[in-house]
Amino acid sequence: MNLLKLSKGNAKLSKDTLILSISAGITCPGSNNCKAWVTVKNDKRELKRGPESMFTCFAASEELRYPNVFKSRRYNYNLINSYVVKKDINGLTNLINESIQAKKKNIKKFRIHESGDFFNIIYLKAFINVARLNKDIKFYCYSKSLDLFMTVFLPNNFYMVASYGSKFDHLIDQGYFTKYSKVVFSEEEAKKLNLKIDKDDSLCFGNKPFGLLLHGLQEKNTPSGEALKLIKRNKKLAIA
Repeated sequence: MNLLKLSKGNAKLSKDTLILSISAGITCPGSNNCKAWVTVKNDKRELKRGPESMFTCFAASEELRYPNVFKSRRYNYNLINSYVVKKDINGLTNLINESIQAKKKNIKKFRIHESGDFFNIIYLKAFINVARLNKDIKFYCYSKSLDLFMTVFLPNNFYMVASYGSKFDHLIDQGYFTKYSKVVFSEEEAKKLNLKIDKDDSLCFGNKPFGLLLHGLQEKNTPSGEALKLIKRNKKLAIA
């Protein structure tokens, strides 16, 4: 049985965190403000942006820069989707669970989708099954697929943060999701919105909304590009 490619920790997350990434953009049906994805034409990767994109998705920019990242995430997406198209929820549950068991040693948390999102209800339900099978692990995710989460009940060890900037922001505004994250272009913007900025995903396990500081690869001469330049400049000044 082919297993999913999972990683352990990174510069932001601790080594007790297992991470799953799938293709950005094409697996994010709810995305709007950050809509971006990578295509391949004549063996060359190209970045595409949605019509209402206000900033470029960090995960998509990584796929543009690093070919192995693109290939790994596309592999995971294709493998998962092969079960989704067959509506094989039991098979998909087993795939995810066995992939976790192969790397479970010393794991306390599982970050679902450093890249990508829940693109189908079968996929979401399979992950809920897996969380119930692994009660010693805290599963968590950011998601813009809020319509899917309106139809399910999450186990106590499954933490979802509604991601602002989607086609379903009205569900947050109407109070259905009180814990949400919002990308901000500066620390000053976060303060005006009364949002604490999360730097290590720790606020995902709380119950309050929070901010995420803009990062990634942004287009030049755009509001997001100018904001990113200022963020980097302020960071250098702080270090100095």
